[in-house]
Amino acid sequence: MQPSLLEELTPVPNPYPVVSELEFPDIWKLCEQARELAWDPRSIDHSDIEQAEIPAEVRAAGAEWWSLRAWMEHGAIPYGAERLREAIFGHQPFEVKQHVVNFIAEELRHHEASFHVAQALGGYQPTPRAEYFKSIIPRFHEEGAEKAMSFFGSLAVNTLFEKLSGELLQARYENARYASIQLACKLILRDEARHIQFGRIIMRHFFETLGADEKALLGRQFAKKLQGSLLNGVYSVVNLPDDERRRAGRNRALAADYGLGATHPDEEIGIIRRSLDEIRADVSVYDIEIPAIPELDKNTMASA
Repeated sequence: MQPSLLEELTPVPNPYPVVSELEFPDIWKLCEQARELAWDPRSIDHSDIEQAEIPAEVRAAGAEWWSLRAWMEHGAIPYGAERLREAIFGHQPFEVKQHVVNFIAEELRHHEASFHVAQALGGYQPTPRAEYFKSIIPRFHEEGAEKAMSFFGSLAVNTLFEKLSGELLQARYENARYASIQLACKLILRDEARHIQFGRIIMRHFFETLGADEKALLGRQFAKKLQGSLLNGVYSVVNLPDDERRRAGRNRALAADYGLGATHPDEEIGIIRRSLDEIRADVSVYDIEIPAIPELDKNTMASA
């Protein structure tokens, strides 16, 4: 290889020391559970929804809904890859790196499971038909925000969102009338529970060491991401333009009314608000404050 080509290669940070001793047995236990509870999305039989008498319009709505879930899960994979790179070159403990590897594999598994549901309903959509999703989905894990925080601060913020999305997924599991959709939701929820537990462990071990400035930044970044990206059709349709809110809301309502593992748009804000209250309570013990989010807190603020 010519020297000029070598000079153009991106420098790789020093990977040493590579430490193998376990520092956090509670994180390693999650890694062992991930191995024991691994599952294959292709093993789920979707013939029940393939053969069901579902109107074409509802099938299309369900396919769009589950395609959205697939895009969402896929968006977490590059986030995980960036955190793995940081963990390796930041010389994080072995079990932390292993958990991040498990997280990447599980998010890819969730993407594949969502893809199969969408395919069985009416055909997976590889590209969003709505223009707003083409701009929103790439911002789901925007690295500028992640890089502004410490490694563990970023992981903690992400797992707070895992709790929020887990509450929504629980409602979608309860909505599902078809066994294959119920099973997909149940298995994804089981993985999400480990992600949430990892976040609690991170908070317990590291939040006491955060300075006041980083605690304030962590709260602001959570609020900014929830308001700026996830209420724009991913978690809720509340922040969409009027025409898109009607279109997406109607499709989401159709999928929910026919029990396709969706949430009705009228119910989503309530679920998110309740989960946000729980998250605020969880982080308040570490003196972390999540700023007001008008779309979710307006009723609370009006009664104050």
